[in-house]
Amino acid sequence: MEARLRSEDVPALVLAAAIPLIFLHVRYQAHLAVGPLDVYGSDVAVGAAVLAALAAARQTGLSGLRAGRPLWIAMAALLGYWTLTCFWRPVEALSTHLVTDAKVIEYALLAPAAALVLIRRRDLTIFLVGIVGWSVAATVWGLLQFAGIVVEFEGKRPGQREVSFLGIHDFAALSGMALAIGFAALATDKRGRLVAAALAAGSLGSMLAASIFEYSGVLLAAALICVAGRRVHLLTLRRALAIWVIAGVTGVGVLALRSYDLSHFLAFLGIKPAPADTSSDVQTGSQRTMLGYIGVRIWWDHPILGVGFERSANRYQPYLADAIKRYPGQPAQAYPSPEHPWGVQNFWVQALADTGIVGLALLLSVFGIGLSFAWRAGPEAFLSATAVGVIVVAAGTWNAIGIVAGVPLEAVTWLGLGLAAVARRGLT
Repeated sequence: MEARLRSEDVPALVLAAAIPLIFLHVRYQAHLAVGPLDVYGSDVAVGAAVLAALAAARQTGLSGLRAGRPLWIAMAALLGYWTLTCFWRPVEALSTHLVTDAKVIEYALLAPAAALVLIRRRDLTIFLVGIVGWSVAATVWGLLQFAGIVVEFEGKRPGQREVSFLGIHDFAALSGMALAIGFAALATDKRGRLVAAALAAGSLGSMLAASIFEYSGVLLAAALICVAGRRVHLLTLRRALAIWVIAGVTGVGVLALRSYDLSHFLAFLGIKPAPADTSSDVQTGSQRTMLGYIGVRIWWDHPILGVGFERSANRYQPYLADAIKRYPGQPAQAYPSPEHPWGVQNFWVQALADTGIVGLALLLSVFGIGLSFAWRAGPEAFLSATAVGVIVVAAGTWNAIGIVAGVPLEAVTWLGLGLAAVARRGLT
């Protein structure tokens, strides 16, 4: 990238400069309450990115959006339907659900914003430098937490899964995004310090966050990226081996930090004896399975339209006795209750319970169109592979949490879809 900056670089620089605030936990951000709305620095950063996109559109027009039209239509249908389900009868906590829905829509604007801003290869480079640079910072901070040098959310807790300055799953998603960039570069014969930084930060960050679901997305990303690289005749055996060695080493680190949860889940399946003390076992694989069961039961009784956006968190009561009977080994605090409103804790299952088959079909269409755009993008091999990797990493990580608005994982999702639209259109 040339050292000298030009006026046409400004939109991409604004988008890149927004990344540190968008990928930062809210406890570290300035906050302003406006009625039922909570406005954080990340909201301001998203707004700045959208304004940068509008400025770019004044220079180049709206042609940057044209190639992504099917994706924008699918997104509008999904988000419009989610808004509509906030009014399902009986209406409850309407302002709360509408605020969450509004923040989902706000972050969704990052996808068309990326399509409008990333016009030239130079714009893409500026954006990727922002993503990878912030991933490096997050991983370094996570390593300092792991070593017990700096505190995390609950004080100094060395030698455990780390949150960096994002939170477990958001740290994992950012790291997975960086790793997807690195894998795509290897598969399409891109080299340089940015590639090395993406691979190192992405791999170490994924180990420190130790999200099994994010790692499942990383594995799928590695496989699809290798196929994409082979399809354009750029992937050599040596680089393919490098991708899988890095993926394997990352997996060893993830499993090492998740050994207790893995043991607990194997005991839950009856494969090995249970650990001696399970009194604090919440947010484990076994608890997620139980909460997923409740989510499926909610959907089964409301199959077409669901119970309404975000309502599944307060619809567990009719199914709680069956859940306790079916999964009796859980500690008391693992089951949902007024004191512990865990929710479904799986984005896909919650979407099914909240919005029914209709909502899930719309959601899958958004991800499917995005993947189709990226997969079919001919001349942009690196960008295409990157978009595929980012989208599947996000899809995998969403298995770990429910529908949560205004978090970095949401930004990863919409930015990945935006990159897919850019790949379909091409760069100048």
